[in-house]
Amino acid sequence: MSERLSNSAFLKTAAVLLLLALGSGLRDGAALGQMGFDSPEVRATADVVAPDLLRGPHYQLGPIVSTFAFMNHYTVTSDYGPFTAPSDALLRRLIREIAAIAELQKIHQSDAFAKATVEAGKGVVKGAQHLIEDPVGTIGAVPEAVFSVFGRVSESAKRGGRSQYEDGVAQNLLAVSSFKRDYAKKFDVDVYSTNEVLQKELNSVAWASAAGNLTLSAASMVTGAAVLQAASGLRTLEQAKDLVNALPPTELSRRNREALRQMRVPDPITDRFLENRLLSPRHQTIIVEALKALGAIPGRSIFIQYAARADSEDAALLFQEMAELLADYHRSVAPIQRIEIYQNVPVAYTSQGSAVILLPIDRLLWTERTSGIATSLGQTLPKPQAVRKIEVWMTGDASDRARAGLQPRLLAMLGSGRTSHRPSE
Repeated sequence: MSERLSNSAFLKTAAVLLLLALGSGLRDGAALGQMGFDSPEVRATADVVAPDLLRGPHYQLGPIVSTFAFMNHYTVTSDYGPFTAPSDALLRRLIREIAAIAELQKIHQSDAFAKATVEAGKGVVKGAQHLIEDPVGTIGAVPEAVFSVFGRVSESAKRGGRSQYEDGVAQNLLAVSSFKRDYAKKFDVDVYSTNEVLQKELNSVAWASAAGNLTLSAASMVTGAAVLQAASGLRTLEQAKDLVNALPPTELSRRNREALRQMRVPDPITDRFLENRLLSPRHQTIIVEALKALGAIPGRSIFIQYAARADSEDAALLFQEMAELLADYHRSVAPIQRIEIYQNVPVAYTSQGSAVILLPIDRLLWTERTSGIATSLGQTLPKPQAVRKIEVWMTGDASDRARAGLQPRLLAMLGSGRTSHRPSE
């Protein structure tokens, strides 16, 4: 597989991964000692990204890509302002979001939108102004039955409020959030994205739908689905994606809580996971659905506890991708029997006697930090007789130094001189 980011790579599922091939021929200790460490890389964007993705109708990638140990960092100029993407996954998402923003702005220029704006001005949702001006007082007069339609009060209370990604009470009561989810599904973007420009456009069209009877069918007269599909490639479980698009956050939280209860995840761990405001309802739902797909194996509670520590949006996405890789490996390669966490690295043990490390990273450089993690992992990882080989799978690639540096450490983990060797994709 070429290391370039390409449309074809975007359309691959997580089951098609680049395996870090671990050859049996090792450098001797002296050569390894002279190898040194990688410096942070600065590469031309054209050497990393396929030519057809360097620029689009509304964006252009910056001239260089910076890599620090694990992730590529991109800069993007666009018709809607400058953006940064601190990983390949976030660049893929950003390209889809820019295409969606362009399509949403076309809706603003349509006759259907103009008509809906007029209808909204006539007072189609006359009582909405009171809700916006005095949400607390107005909500106090709303019958309980209304909440049963627009969201579950009890689950919202359990969650301790809403995450940074969610709409407020007014939007939920006016069904704006429901319309937003419909448009997000149509344009294949995350309704909980923190992209402020995208949220502004989604909100505008959703308000016109709720207040002025703008229908999705009328808005769908615009084109561009092919462009959006070409840039699609998030490794999402389709079932989880459908749930996120169909259900409000409170209902997703209720379903996730029940699923975790059935997995026998302790309540305190479930609470920490669902109450972490940096994990969006999308992150949480995809993680839960991925773990459900593994069946009743040991270690799912450990992974939920692990993911509950997310302290940034980037970390939340990383945990989500790890869960997806576990589910895809389980389905497409070999059944996973249990999950352990060593040195903050999930390790999956298979029925075929493999210990599998799945890394959703763009490029592995051999640095002091990487070396330290690998060494600590080798010292910590148990060496049960049942483990016959160790597999390291990556969604990106590795430098020559990283490959050479990992080989002896993985062999030391086994203690038997065997690692898996498979050709790269």
